[in-house]
Amino acid sequence: MGRFTLLLFALLLLRLLVFPAMPALSLLTLLLIIPAVYYSWRLFSLIQGRFLWKIRQRLILAHILIAVIPFALVVVILYVSGLLFYYQLSYYLVEKQIGIHTTQIHAYNLAMNADLQQIMSTPGVDASSLKPVIDREAKYLLSLYRTASIALRWRDPASGSYLVYAVGRMKPDASEYQIPRWISDTWYGFVVEDLQPEIYQSRNGRGSQGQLYLRSLVPGDFRNEIPYSLELSVPLDGVMLDRLKNALGQDMLLADHVPTTGLNVMLQDTGILRENVIAATFDLSDSQDSVGRPVWSLPLYPTSWSTGVENERPTETMLFVELSTSKLIPNVFQSETNVTRTIVGALQLVVGFFLAVELVSLIGGILLTKSITNAVYNLDRGTEFIKRGDFSHRIVVKSDDQLGALAKSFNQMTEYVQTLVKERVQKERLERELEIAKEVQEQLFPKRAPQLQKMELTGLCLPARIVSGDYYDFLYLDPHTIGLALGDICGKGISAALLMANLQATLRSNVMARDLAYRAEAMSGNVNVASVVRVLNQQICNFTSANKFASFFYAVYDDHCNRLTFTNAGHNPPLYFNRDGLRRLTTGGTVVGIFPDAEYEQETIQLESGDVFLAYTDGITECVNEYGEEFGEQRLIDLVQAKRHFTAEKLQKAIVDEVLAWAFEEERDDDMTLIVARVNAG
Repeated sequence: MGRFTLLLFALLLLRLLVFPAMPALSLLTLLLIIPAVYYSWRLFSLIQGRFLWKIRQRLILAHILIAVIPFALVVVILYVSGLLFYYQLSYYLVEKQIGIHTTQIHAYNLAMNADLQQIMSTPGVDASSLKPVIDREAKYLLSLYRTASIALRWRDPASGSYLVYAVGRMKPDASEYQIPRWISDTWYGFVVEDLQPEIYQSRNGRGSQGQLYLRSLVPGDFRNEIPYSLELSVPLDGVMLDRLKNALGQDMLLADHVPTTGLNVMLQDTGILRENVIAATFDLSDSQDSVGRPVWSLPLYPTSWSTGVENERPTETMLFVELSTSKLIPNVFQSETNVTRTIVGALQLVVGFFLAVELVSLIGGILLTKSITNAVYNLDRGTEFIKRGDFSHRIVVKSDDQLGALAKSFNQMTEYVQTLVKERVQKERLERELEIAKEVQEQLFPKRAPQLQKMELTGLCLPARIVSGDYYDFLYLDPHTIGLALGDICGKGISAALLMANLQATLRSNVMARDLAYRAEAMSGNVNVASVVRVLNQQICNFTSANKFASFFYAVYDDHCNRLTFTNAGHNPPLYFNRDGLRRLTTGGTVVGIFPDAEYEQETIQLESGDVFLAYTDGITECVNEYGEEFGEQRLIDLVQAKRHFTAEKLQKAIVDEVLAWAFEEERDDDMTLIVARVNAG
């Protein structure tokens, strides 16, 4: 990796010298990501291996991650939350003040309209005589809002045309003045002038297009033949900003075409807004504002005067309120009452208490960390002695806490280690003996299934532990006759394996002893398997304890005539599938090994081509899944019926795979043994 990195840097330097005009982002630059990731990982591993190897340093880092970083995050969150709350409060107060002024303007318009109505109710008075009244009322309005305007528009009864009389910041000759068609009743609110901006005079020389106004309009009739409208408009300009500042105590400015995108408009710098300012409550040319102040943006949503629809997006004109932490506290605690002083004192007390608790926690954390790391250090030294084989080393116990108890436990452990080593040696010897027993038992099972002319035969035993308590066997009686044996010993482990070996030896000795008798029986067509099991039961009862028994199934198959003679000694009934359906082979008697005088019955069945015979132990059907549900005999039957056209070997594999997939635990509760036979056409 080092050579690769040096080669990359050399090629990159060569490219810069030979081809300086090539783009900076190239294949060589992208390839640098590989050594960057590699060496970053190496650095992290080095830090983790050296710096974090000691428990003390890990605890220090844990304290930083658990206490310092969350504390810093809480401080940042509180600060940001305070600023956002301050922003929302400023937004609310500005909207509230604009609403208050709009309501005041509308109230003044209604009062002036009532005066005009009263004057016009006098007979013989025409609308032109209202001009002195408008002039008188305008003096009062302009004393409150210097840039306000009043427009009275009425229809001349003689000519039928509309006449306009304007006072204030509106052109004296405003004959083209119109009211929007969407207004049919009294209306007031916050609007953007986009209908006739040219008739409103602007003080800043930027034109009146898009100018924002607080406006009230009252339509009516001076007698039925003289409809009229009375409009009061106050622009949102420097004069109004001064009034808002006096109410809120914050500097403001109004700007348009703000060069921002997305959320960047929320927080701006007055230096960026300098070229776009319409009005401000402070002097932007002052030296202290040469760098610029941070300000909040307050988007405005006025109603379009031409359409009467409220803008869903902020207009190009944006109101900005100064953001100053130094002014935040005085604005919140501007009252010098006892309540304010009490609140400030309480805050100082809480902050002081918080800092004291933080200091005490820091000192306590250091002391606790030291006590923990010292105990870990002593344990580490003790383990070094143990690795050298010195079990006489003892740790000095200095405390009665859990760490002291851990040191005591370590001292006790060193006393028991030697005993555990001896026990481990004994356990390993027993495991080796069990492995030998497993190898011996595997030799007891048939190496391979016998090859018959009319029947496919296979068998399998899967021990639940190292050795098995299940038993299956194929006994060669003559070249065309096979004995089939399957048993399940009560219990598991070594005792069951020993009884299984005894059962096998007893059965084989009995079969060999009756070899001549069997041939005579075979010649007569009357095979006596019940007598074999009866003798086997008597011998097991004589040579084993009373609590040891086995379920057993024994059958003899004659390949010449396709006959199967069987007896079932308390075993799970084998399943026999033929063209008529399913039959369970239950003929027999009780288990072997309990009652020495037990009698057994036998039965002979005639096999046909395509028949399937299945003998199994309960480890197959009693295998459970993660929900405790057993595999069950019915699932086994359904599986065999679905795949009975398989060969015996494939059918056995399908059954084993299905049962193992059903099993939840890797270590099964019981052994699984299976004999599968399938009759083919001879």
